[in-house]
Amino acid sequence: MSIVPLHIPINEIDKYFYNRKEDIKKIEYYLNSLELGISQSLLIKGVRGVGKTFLLQKIKQDSKENFIVSYVDVSRIVGKDDTQLKAQSVLLELLDEMNNSIYEKLNDNNKITFLLKNLIDKLKLKDYSFSKGTHISEIPIPATDDNYKKISKFVMEYPQKVVESIDSIDGFIIILDEFQMLKKLRKPEDFFWMLRSYSQFQSNVSYVMTGSISQTSDMIEMLNGATGAFGGRMIQINIDPFTKQETESYFEERFPEIEFTQEGFDRFYEYTKGIPMYINSFYNALSSHETYDENSIDYIFLNNMDQILVMWIRIWGTLNNYEKNIICTMLNQVHITWSELEKNLDMAPATLNKYIKTLQDKGIINYYDGKYSLEDLMLETWLNHEKERTGVYPY
Repeated sequence: MSIVPLHIPINEIDKYFYNRKEDIKKIEYYLNSLELGISQSLLIKGVRGVGKTFLLQKIKQDSKENFIVSYVDVSRIVGKDDTQLKAQSVLLELLDEMNNSIYEKLNDNNKITFLLKNLIDKLKLKDYSFSKGTHISEIPIPATDDNYKKISKFVMEYPQKVVESIDSIDGFIIILDEFQMLKKLRKPEDFFWMLRSYSQFQSNVSYVMTGSISQTSDMIEMLNGATGAFGGRMIQINIDPFTKQETESYFEERFPEIEFTQEGFDRFYEYTKGIPMYINSFYNALSSHETYDENSIDYIFLNNMDQILVMWIRIWGTLNNYEKNIICTMLNQVHITWSELEKNLDMAPATLNKYIKTLQDKGIINYYDGKYSLEDLMLETWLNHEKERTGVYPY
């Protein structure tokens, strides 16, 4: 019995990828319209752990030879930037990823020329000042500053120009994963409007946005709402968890050594809800030497909760005390109103509003019909378990 990695190595996608044929077919249908000179922008949503990133990496890997696909993880840019996230940081990272993707498509004879041109293009994006510079052996060395106006125009026009200049390429696909992290920009709405202003005139460039984000987050409205930058023009695709039948087939194909009674499998599915991240982490706690009924599944879950819910434990560790207090106040309540939250929390209204929005952007809190609720009850299950085990919530 082997261990399933929870974060799949890029070079082993085919080894661990399962199903999603209909999702792939739907996404590729829209992206393939680039061959006809029709660009489509997609917004791909789904609960945390459902496999959106893995799916998009699969699509990137299997893309047509006449497409260039660039993948940018916005959370990685945020991790690099220890201050306010800057739009130019996002654009320069995108430029690097586009160049890497183009480089992979070139034959060896063209690669050196491309690298030199890439270096020259980057130099053109900077402003030079000898008065602010320094000297080395009496040779003046100018100070350099990134010019945002030059950068945004160059980067946004770049993919369409690449398609037009390479006969064998018909489309450029740009994937922005964890796009909700763009909320950390000083004016994220301006960034979305910039994307829209260029993309609407490009017939061979498609943008794909994805992230674990609540449907009620204002980032959705900002990006694709009626008053948002794309004004509902982005095609929204939801990636659903596995059905019970799909989960059963997954075990039969990938983990045939695990045996369940029908009641045991039903309880397993009840815990995992068909979310691949939970399924795989739960599998790693199972053994091939017994048949699992509902009681043994209960026992395994309760005694391996930290392993099975490692995703939420990691996320919990990134939250501040304001966010943790809001979540703990919401525990064991199906729905809670703003006034109830305000009554039970020692926070100023502006502070409460700020952190409720950040929790929505992180896909943790949902808002519907005037009430708030937790998106994933697995977080509630783990927190209640920790309270029962230690007497306190894990602050």
